[in-house]
Amino acid sequence: MQLEKQQRPRSRWQIAPRWVELLVVSVLTVGTGFVTGRQSDPPDSPQPTVTVTAGATATVTTTPEVTATPVESTEESGSPYGEPSEPGDDSSARPAQSFLSDLEAVGYTGSYANEPVQMLGVNHPKSVRLGCDTSSDDSITYDVSSYKRLKATLGIPSDAPNAIGSVAAIKVFDASGKQIADAVKFRSSDTADLSVDISGQDQIRITCALVKSGEPDRTATTSGLGDAVLTS
Repeated sequence: MQLEKQQRPRSRWQIAPRWVELLVVSVLTVGTGFVTGRQSDPPDSPQPTVTVTAGATATVTTTPEVTATPVESTEESGSPYGEPSEPGDDSSARPAQSFLSDLEAVGYTGSYANEPVQMLGVNHPKSVRLGCDTSSDDSITYDVSSYKRLKATLGIPSDAPNAIGSVAAIKVFDASGKQIADAVKFRSSDTADLSVDISGQDQIRITCALVKSGEPDRTATTSGLGDAVLTS
């Protein structure tokens, strides 16, 4: 009896072409490595992408790593406008002290001059000469806002006309014409100190009157406000 040897049917893997088997093995190998690599990579690292095309070899595409570049700030620390000004800061404010001879008079009547004077042998370089007559017409007006006191050494300059034996008096008035200090008298043989509170005054007017003439036939002389100064 002749036995026929039966052939076992070939499996699908045996029927498939050899290149397909190689493709599958390659895909499995790449996939296994991809899974293993993801477990060891940090969460933020870029992950590869596997693309399998039928009838071709496996293609592995890697996404390029993106690195964030820090942007430097161009803003400088502090205020771009500098330090704020303090309230009440006024760069044009007047100095704490001003000589009358350095100020421009608001107005005047009679005669006056910004000149040095010498009284009783003492020279006063920052002084004002103001005429004195019996009618008290000689006067001078100043803007004194922000100042609180007027000081001066009063006398009759040694070179003034009708100086010997004459007596004169200085008075100070506010802008409304009200006298704000007692009259201060002086003569050629002595001097007197003037100190007047001018707080709150915008303007003051200074007058000089000849109280007694050294020469009976003369009605005027010249006074000196030695180193007259305004202080805050």
